[in-house]
Amino acid sequence: MTITVDPGQLDGYADQLERNSGHLGGLASYCAAHCGPAGGMTGLLAAARPAVELARDSTADLLASAERRLLQVATNLRAAAHGYRSGDAAAAERIWLVLPRRAAPQGHLDRDDDRHAGDYRDPFVATPAVPAARHEVGAAAEEARHRIGVVDEWLARYTHVTLGEHVLPWLAGDWDALRAAADGYAGLAGPDGLPAIRANLGYGLDSLSSGWDSPAATQFAYTIRDRWLPALDTMRRLVELHREALECLAQQSENTLHAVVLAIEALEFWVVEKVLRSIMLAVPGGLWAEIGMEVMKTWHTITALFEALRLAFAAVREAAQLAGAEATMLEDVLAGGRLDPITVG
Repeated sequence: MTITVDPGQLDGYADQLERNSGHLGGLASYCAAHCGPAGGMTGLLAAARPAVELARDSTADLLASAERRLLQVATNLRAAAHGYRSGDAAAAERIWLVLPRRAAPQGHLDRDDDRHAGDYRDPFVATPAVPAARHEVGAAAEEARHRIGVVDEWLARYTHVTLGEHVLPWLAGDWDALRAAADGYAGLAGPDGLPAIRANLGYGLDSLSSGWDSPAATQFAYTIRDRWLPALDTMRRLVELHREALECLAQQSENTLHAVVLAIEALEFWVVEKVLRSIMLAVPGGLWAEIGMEVMKTWHTITALFEALRLAFAAVREAAQLAGAEATMLEDVLAGGRLDPITVG
């Protein structure tokens, strides 16, 4: 068995792995802070809160697990470097020939770029920007609250029926939370998130290629290229799926609230027209019962709109549960389990 190794090169890449492990920990903290600020999800939004929290927690846990797993890879690599230095090459080789559960296939060749041998700097830093505040959905909810206030002012003059008592509790909460969480996932999936860590690991492995050549080196390269890099790609796809789901919910919420505003405006015009006619034409008092019935019709229309939105929230919760299960499977991949290498589409 021929072994060509520069232990200093192994230490250099171990340093890079440790730095990027820290980047993964930073992304886990970013996710916890920006991918599910669900505290303001009350009223109808309470139905979406479990999905938002499940997606956030499972993603943050996966990133934290990846942090620990990558740190272990760095520790093993540093132990191999120590073994080579102390002259125990056989023990150093065994670290990568025994620990991985899936061996590199016969004849496996690395796809290295040796133009930057020995360079273990990080070309990219995984520091996604804090999402900017968004107010589109919240503005639609505020418009609905305002229109209800206008209608209820008219109703209070002539009847004992109001719309706000039925609708306002559903409109409570921070309606911009969904889009804020979607933007948080966009940061994780974007160039300053998981793709940056992937690029760093691939860059450093290329840098190591000319400094280590042995069966263990082949197995180590296979572990990084065929388990870790695809796993990071899959993490990015998972967070992108969360982004798409929450952005879709945010847009559906905005559309629903605009429809609610239109229903309230229609009621407002109807009430104003009826009241003015009653004043001008001395319509009998039975008009007020008619107004009450019209208010209830509008309430039923709004209820149907909100029920459709609630069902959409429930569907996303099921999707979040499936994504959480896939995140658990991915942790097994990072641990070297039987699902390695990952091939999720």
